[in-house]
Amino acid sequence: MYTKTMYKWAAQEDVNYMDKNPLASFKMPKAPQKDGDIIVIPRNEVALVLAALEAKKTYRAVNWSWYTEFMLQTAMRTGEVRAARWDDIKENKLLVHQNYTLTHGLKNSTKTNKKRWVPLNKKCQDILNKLPQVEEYIFPWDRLAFQSYFHKKLKPLYQIELISHCYRPYDCRHTAISRWIEAGIPVPQVANWAGNTSEVIFKHYCNTTKEYEMPEL
Repeated sequence: MYTKTMYKWAAQEDVNYMDKNPLASFKMPKAPQKDGDIIVIPRNEVALVLAALEAKKTYRAVNWSWYTEFMLQTAMRTGEVRAARWDDIKENKLLVHQNYTLTHGLKNSTKTNKKRWVPLNKKCQDILNKLPQVEEYIFPWDRLAFQSYFHKKLKPLYQIELISHCYRPYDCRHTAISRWIEAGIPVPQVANWAGNTSEVIFKHYCNTTKEYEMPEL
C-alpha cells in the first residue's frame, strides 16, 4: 500500500520523477477473514457501550455515542459514516458512496467500489435531528480520535468484566448485520444494505446470530 502511494506521488505531473505509475492497477489481495473476527455485541452490553462513550462529551467536543449508534443502526463502516454528507440523504435513506480512510483521507468510493442506499430508521433520524447542520459532512469528526476514544473508554469495562470483549468500532457493523439476520431480513437485502455479497453474509454472519434450540419434529 505504501509502495503504491510512493509511486503515485512520483508519477504526479508536478513531481514527474517517472512517466507512469507501474502499480496504478495493482490491488492488494485481502487476507482471508476468520470466523473468529466476527464479534457481535450482546444486547445487554450495547447500553453499557453507549453510556461509556457518552460519559465524557468534552473530548473533541463531540458525542461519540451518536457515531457509534449510527453504525449500530446502519451497519455502515467507520469511514463511510465519517464521509457521509447531509445532501446524501433522500427520503429517509442515505446514499453511501464515499469512504474516509486513515491513510488517504476522503476516497470517492466505498470499500467495495459500489454505491448503496441505507434506510434510516427512527433512531438514526433522532440522531440526525440532534446534530447541527453547519458543515457539509454529517459527522465532521476526526475518525482516528473516535477509534482511539472508543478503545480508551471500553478497555476499563472489559478489565472489570462488565463487557465480554474489548470491542472495536467495526464490531458495531458486525452487530447490525447479525441483528438484521435475526430479525428475519432476507440475506440478499441484508447484503444490499451492508454493501456485501450474499455469499459473504452467509459465510461470515449467518453463523454468528443467536443460538437456537433443535426442535422436536
